[in-house]
This record gives sequence, structure tokens and C-alpha cells, in this order.
Amino acid sequence: MKRIIPIIAFGALLLSAASCKPEFFERYPANSVTEGNFYQSEADFNQGVYSCYAKLKTQMSYYLTELAYRSDECYLESMAVSTQDRYDLDHFAEVESNKILADIWGAWYNGIYRCNDVLDHAEGKTFAKLPQYKAECLFIRSWYLFMLYQTFGTVPIPTTVLTPAESMKVGRCTDEEMYNRLTTDLTEAVANLPESRSAEKARVTKIAAQMLLGRVYLKYGKYAEAQQVIGEALKDPNFGLMPTTAAAFDVNNKMNKEIIFALCYNKSIPDVGHGYWYSSNTPVEEDRRNPTPEFKRIYTPQDNRFELINGYVKISASVYAMKKWYDTYDTTNTTQVGNDFPMMRYADLVLMMAEAVGLGGDIPSALPYLNQTRTRAGLPALGSADVSSREKFIQELADERGRELALEGCRWHDLVRLGLAVNYFRSLGFTLDEHELILPIPRTQLEIYNDTGILWQNPGYNTNYSK
Repeated sequence: MKRIIPIIAFGALLLSAASCKPEFFERYPANSVTEGNFYQSEADFNQGVYSCYAKLKTQMSYYLTELAYRSDECYLESMAVSTQDRYDLDHFAEVESNKILADIWGAWYNGIYRCNDVLDHAEGKTFAKLPQYKAECLFIRSWYLFMLYQTFGTVPIPTTVLTPAESMKVGRCTDEEMYNRLTTDLTEAVANLPESRSAEKARVTKIAAQMLLGRVYLKYGKYAEAQQVIGEALKDPNFGLMPTTAAAFDVNNKMNKEIIFALCYNKSIPDVGHGYWYSSNTPVEEDRRNPTPEFKRIYTPQDNRFELINGYVKISASVYAMKKWYDTYDTTNTTQVGNDFPMMRYADLVLMMAEAVGLGGDIPSALPYLNQTRTRAGLPALGSADVSSREKFIQELADERGRELALEGCRWHDLVRLGLAVNYFRSLGFTLDEHELILPIPRTQLEIYNDTGILWQNPGYNTNYSK
């Protein structure tokens, strides 16, 4: 379900922004740079921001693969020594010693550290792009914090660079404190991010911060607030739906108008591309478990999105590429392809508006939003007679989000947020309990703190460090 790296309090506050690999943008502060001689010019701050973006890609497998196994999209039938942690998360047998959990905790807190490092040094500085750079850091820090919150529940919130000793005094926040931090930071980001993309298309714009703020509101059940901010985002003339979902993933038209925020790859640069995602060594679709038959059942034959996850293109005698993630190998770097991974798509934004309006109490007004992706996919529009109750609307929304956003890291969090996860997975034969809607705090962190007044285990998980 996830892949990661062990680290000390707050995911290694000791690591510098110089420690990442050149994967996302190609330039960051060099290893020889020190706190004393860096962050002097606007260019220095720009490179500091690059390092914040770069960290996002180190957990690519979590968004693409691990969350798919946690959900019903993928299933691991058996385990090997190398897949024990993934198997446990897939089968709802997670434990606090799971290395995947330790790794994502460490990586995400290191990402927060990088953002805080830039923000701390920005104090007292003045130059033209400083508000934008700060806004980018606030967005990225909010991304990490929101992922931590969805995964582990309430967690410590460091808002400045701390020494290891200082960090050990910052305890888990409350739900209210997390909400206030996220909404405050994202509101500032919305106010200071540019509305149009620059030549560096991977950098976020205003709509990304609006969309993340909308996600926060939906998670907290703040439907009126969500409608307002998502409604403003939907007005952005720079973004919109492509004619088909397949067109949104066309590698010959990357960063098209449907892609709001993506992790970008370049197959022509060594180590900046990647291998095939969800490839297979067999051409027989019926023999494949991933995506699972259970997940495929939410599609109907007329849905043109089904072929994206069920159809494969022959690359060689032993490689078949899933159509959703299809690309050709680079002619020079012949083991690399260059698909981007969309962290945010306009289609998701439209469905978020359906959720905000429908769960806000006006299901008839929500259906036009829900129908936009349905009709694009060749499905008939739903009318009020088809969605006669709140429960029916939630199920239709969950299914449509599953079909549209398959294998994009959304399904598990959707099922949890919409209140469907427990009963659904029990119907599939799993013993999922309410406490497993969030995961255990990594044991490595509990041992570092060794203080249940500061950091304690989530209820329901067995540990010697439980509160």
C-alpha cells in the first residue's frame, strides 16, 4: 500500500533541503550550501521552493499504488518477505511496526521541514515573487499535513524549523487545530498564487489551493464553505474538462486544461522518467486481478473509461501497458516512460462540487455536476427519480468518483469520507473496523517520544505506548 523511509522526530528535521535527488525540478540547493550562506537572493528562494516540490515525488508509490491496495482497486493475494507490509495494509492487518507507515511519516514531515525552512528565511525579506513563493510553500505544507491527517488522524503540526529536542515538545493537535491551520494557510495561498501557469507548468496556481481547501472543507463536512470555494475554482477560465478522460491522460498533451496539479516526469532525461505503471506480462485481461473484479463491477459496458483500466497495449513480448498509463519508451533512455501523475484534475473538482451541493442538502442541484463526467464517459445522465435519497446519492457519487478517478489515489479516502468503507469491505469478506479508518502511528515515532502525553497511539491498535 505505501513505500517510505525511517527517520527521527517529525520525519527528520535534521535533513536539509539539499538531500533530495534531482527528480522533479532539476535544481536545488547544493550539499555545500549552509544556513549562513544561502537564502540571500530571490534565486536562492526559488531553489528552496524547488526542494519542497521535489520531496512530493519520493512517495509516488503511495499515491499511485499503495492507496489502490488499501482500497478495492487492487488486491494482493499472497505475500513475500518484500511485500509483508503491503499485504498487511491490503488485508486490514496493519501494525505499528509497518515500515511503509514509518516511511511516509518520515517523508511527509521532511517535506514540511523543507517548507518551513523557506518560510522561516522569508521573514523580513522583500522581493517581487516572495508572496508567491511563500504561497507555494503553504500549499505544499498543507498537502503534507492533510495527507497526514487523512492517514493518521491528528498529528503534530510544526510551523517553523525546530531542533529535534524542540520537536519532541510539540504534541498531537486537535481536529479543530488541524482545521484552523489548513484553512488559514490555504486561504493565504489562494490570495497569493498566480491565476495562470508560467513556463514551469508543474508549479501550482490559485485553483490548486482552492481545490485543496475544498477538500479540507469536505473532509470536515463544511459543505457551504466547500461550495463557495469550489464554485470560485470552477470559474477559472484556464481549466476545464477535456473531451474524454483518455484525452486528459494523453502523453502527447501533458499538462492540458484538465490537469490542475501533477507530478511531472521527463523520459528524455536520465532518472527523471519512470518505468511502466500497472504493466502486465500477459495479454489476457481476464487473468488479471488488478484492478480487481470487485472494483470493475462499478463500471457498465457503455462506460468508455473501463477500457483505460482493463485494456492493455503490447509493448514487447513480455510487457503490456495499461492504457490509462500508456506511453512509449524514450528512444535514448530505453527503460523510461514519461507519464505525469495527476494529483488534481478538473474532473475531480466537478465531482467535489456535486458532493458539496448534494450532501449540503440539495441533491437535484448536485446532479448536473455529477452528470458532467458521466455523460462524457457515455453514461446516461441521472435524474431525481434515479437518486431518490441521500444514501442513493452517496453511492452514486462514490461509484462515479471511483470510475473517473481510478488508480489516482482517491478511492480509499473517498470511501472513508463518504462513510461507506466499513460496510463495503465487510461485504467483501474483510474484517475492517472503525478504528482502521486511520492507521497506527509508527512505532518508531512512539519510541522516540516515549511520552504518551505528547504522542500516543491511535485507539484500537495494540502497543506498549498507548494512551
